[in-house]
Amino acid sequence: MTDEFTSTERNQLKGHFSNPDKAVFAIITPSQVDRGALMSRYSRSSNSMRRIFLDEFLTNPNRGERFYERVLSEYGDDSVAELGLVQIGVEGLSNIAIQTVEDRRLGLSFLEKSSRYVFWDKKIDGHFAYYKGKDVMESRHEKAYTSSCELSFETYSKLTAPMLKYMEEVTPIESHTFFDSESNTEKPFSQLTQSQDVQAAQRIYKGTLKARTSDALR
Repeated sequence: MTDEFTSTERNQLKGHFSNPDKAVFAIITPSQVDRGALMSRYSRSSNSMRRIFLDEFLTNPNRGERFYERVLSEYGDDSVAELGLVQIGVEGLSNIAIQTVEDRRLGLSFLEKSSRYVFWDKKIDGHFAYYKGKDVMESRHEKAYTSSCELSFETYSKLTAPMLKYMEEVTPIESHTFFDSESNTEKPFSQLTQSQDVQAAQRIYKGTLKARTSDALR
């Protein structure tokens, strides 16, 4: 499922993606840094890659460099550093198809949307994002399968906010230590004095809460 773009947005995507509306596309934006940062940002967002580019990268020429600096310094994410290669995007695949593609990974390095950082609680065309191949949807099991999937995702969606609140209560930000740029050491959140350290700590904490919530709900 790809985004629908206005004629202006489609023109803006030229020179950055091989096409504006197909599920398979090459990322050809001139800045290699932006390509890698865009891939990493995509893995932690519910939006499509081209939508992220339009909303966050197109009018922000330093977005890629700042993203690299923040993610590498705050998370030490080695996978981000590996993204300076040739990038091909494939959207709308089921987990079954993803595994088939990634099993043939000789010479390739894959980055997919992470169910640890992206909540799968939104419906597309009235249904949640589960497999809807003809082999199932045109079989006698379609009704039972659809009902089971809808119930599972509905339960997941209803529990997202309560679980996030619970995780925040049992592991408050004050119970964690974060990097302090003044002393070059780890310190409790309450002892951070630099605004950039406080903001970084809050981002890390928010991401950690989301990951723990997603893990529990999955």
